[in-house]
Formats: sequence, structure tokens, C-alpha cells
Amino acid sequence: MNSLRAFKAFYNTSYNKRPILTLCVANGILGALSDSLAQTISLYNNRSSDRYLPDSVKRHEHNLENKWDFKRTFRFAAYNFCVAPLGGKWYMFLDKFFPVPAVAATASRAVQLQIAKRANVMAIKRMVTDQTLFAPAGLALFFTVMGLAETGKWEGVQEKFRDAFGPALLANYKIWPAVQFINFKWMPLQYRLPFVSSLGILWNAYLSWLNNASKQEEAAIVRSSSSSSSITTIPEKLDT
Repeated sequence: MNSLRAFKAFYNTSYNKRPILTLCVANGILGALSDSLAQTISLYNNRSSDRYLPDSVKRHEHNLENKWDFKRTFRFAAYNFCVAPLGGKWYMFLDKFFPVPAVAATASRAVQLQIAKRANVMAIKRMVTDQTLFAPAGLALFFTVMGLAETGKWEGVQEKFRDAFGPALLANYKIWPAVQFINFKWMPLQYRLPFVSSLGILWNAYLSWLNNASKQEEAAIVRSSSSSSSITTIPEKLDT
């Protein structure tokens, strides 16, 4: 418990001095942990985990990774580091436009209940706004950046959206509304992004896993197209 209190005090001090940098470092570390978890599961379970993938990314046989992809971990950590200011500013925006009222300890029971109901309404408004605007925009940004980072082409981005964006958004709406309600209702502002990122280690591991599966699917499509082209050109050569 002493170490936890010491870490909390260190984090609060760092946040008060350098809030954006603190969020960036914390988010980057959690991003690296997420991808590490995704790669560990993939290496350990091998093909048995493929059954959890959406059909859009398992139409072809994939080349199984049998070694650690450090570039992939770095990409994921760097992405999380860079988007942390955006997430932090977003939570500040929601705090400003949907303020949760404070209740005094000396207030009557009736007043406390009234303020608690208003706080619940504000938390719901924050959650609905977040899931309506920020969730799809955040996923769109993630697959855009990953598509460009991996392929350097807009075609790669289009492939990510075709294969992975829809399943990821659907999974998001199954999980994050409840998590974000808890976050907006009880978490102080400086802990909201780390709270989401900490609970989101499994979610980010899923995104990393889905993103890599999409990459493998597109590589399989390219290999399949190349094989088909070579087969069709052989008779032409024989005729000549």
C-alpha cells in the first residue's frame, strides 16, 4: 500500500507540473503493454485464437508470426503517446460543457439525492457524447495512422476500414459505454485517461490483434492474386 500511495503522489505531482507529458508517457507505456499482451497471446495460442476474429479478416490462410515484432510494439506505443494530448483535451472539454455538481457534506439528505441525480445525468451526457463522437473518430484515427505506418499508402488505410473498422466499432459499443459512465461519474479528471488506458489494456490488445490480422489478411490477398496471375500467364508463354 505504501508503494501505491507513493506512486499516486508521484503521478499527481508530475501531472500538476507537466499534465500533457505525464499523460503521454503513461499512455505510451500502457500502449506498449497492450501490444505485448496481444503478441504474447498470439504466440502462445497460435491459430486457436483465430476463431475470435471477424470473418472479414480470416478469409485466407495467414502466415503465423513465430517471433516478436518490435516495430509493431513501437508503433502502438508511439501512437498511444501521440494521441494522449487529444484524449486529455477531450476530457477537459467534456468537464467544461457537462459539469458535475459538487455536494457539500453538510447538505441535507434531500439535497444530496437531488445533486446525485443531476450528477448521474451529467455523467450519462458525457458518456453519450463520448461514444457518439470520440469513439468512432478515435477508431478512424487509429486505423488511418496504422494503415499509413504499415503500408505508406492510402490503399492500406482503405483496407483497414474495409476489414477492421466495423468489427472494432461494434465491439466498442458492447464494452465502453458502461466503462465510460463509471469513468465520468467517479474518476477525477487527472485519472480519467490513465483509468481508461489501464482498463483498456485488453481493449488495445484486441485492437492491436485485429489490426495485425487485417494486415495479414491483405498480405494473403496479395499472395493469392500473385499466384493467380502467374498461373494464368504460363499457358500464354507455352503457346508462343
